[in-house]
Amino acid sequence: MAKLFWLLVFPLLLLASPSCFGQSSKIVFQNGIDGYQGTVDTEIWALAPTTLLESNPNASSDANNDGGESQVLIRFDGIIGNADRTVPLRSHIVSARLLVSAFDQGSTVNLHRMLVPFSKSATWSSVIDGVSADGLEASRQKDSFTFGKIAANTSIVVFDVTDTVQAWASGQANHGWVFLNTGGNGWDFYSSEFDDIGQRPKLVVEYEAPATIPIALSTQGTIER
Repeated sequence: MAKLFWLLVFPLLLLASPSCFGQSSKIVFQNGIDGYQGTVDTEIWALAPTTLLESNPNASSDANNDGGESQVLIRFDGIIGNADRTVPLRSHIVSARLLVSAFDQGSTVNLHRMLVPFSKSATWSSVIDGVSADGLEASRQKDSFTFGKIAANTSIVVFDVTDTVQAWASGQANHGWVFLNTGGNGWDFYSSEFDDIGQRPKLVVEYEAPATIPIALSTQGTIER
């Protein structure tokens, strides 16, 4: 019985050890780069509750957009898995950054992890009067937020999303994020539909994949490495 116990438990102990991860690797997810086309982003607007805005080349997060709130949903599909150019499941995420090209400074915007799925054709009405950071639709805790001034034309804004991507790599569902503005001055950035590929949103992930640990059972029922 003891031998069977260790046969079952020992591999789990090994995988839980920090030494059981490989060397650090980095991967970039951005529509139009290396064949990736998995970015889903769209603006939803209270004053156009059933209008599809996913094809717009830019998106705005504004608590008072001409009298109605607008929010931006974004997700990078197909980033975790066993296929080429994905982050292997159970990886240790060293860092993860979401980068967008903003061209309007606006009010402070908070980035919250989505807890429920949304489609590319999402509208204000389809997500039931927009998204709330209530712990049900989106996390109460923000992943990151904007701060400081941007350049005259555009400026790369970086959001640290390491904890959320780690949760996805650990097996939780990837539902993306929502940008929620804290004021009435709109904050705008280029979407995945923008012509200039270099200014489309991108997710940069540095990770350490789980190491492959060969374990063999000897004829005596003991574990050999």
